[in-house]
Amino acid sequence: MTSAVDFDRLAEKLVGHEYAYLITVDDQNRPHPVPVMPVLDGRTVRIGALGGRRSRANLARTPEVTVMWPPPVPGGYTVIVDGTAEVTDAGELASVAVTASRAVLIRIATPESPGETPCYSDCVDLKVTAREA
Repeated sequence: MTSAVDFDRLAEKLVGHEYAYLITVDDQNRPHPVPVMPVLDGRTVRIGALGGRRSRANLARTPEVTVMWPPPVPGGYTVIVDGTAEVTDAGELASVAVTASRAVLIRIATPESPGETPCYSDCVDLKVTAREA
């Protein structure tokens, strides 16, 4: 599966983001966020030592996840990566590799925000443009 995510830009935007939340969904479609320390490894978001029965159960049910890095400073962008997770079979020390399918930056719009963003807020889609593809 090829991804339209611009991984070079994503790596640049993750500088300064120390932690994130792995968001899985339970069998009643409720989000379940857990704090994690992910690393972008080329085209894969790697999360080591995933604890928590609920996260593992959610991932066994569906591999679709979101990883969300809150902004390192007030007014900064939140980085959101949607993708498909693959879990190692290591019990309590299970790790997760997320193959990204979409990446965006988002924050509350300000007067300095670029006009005509594709979202309600100040939103930047980190995808490969037609020229870059």
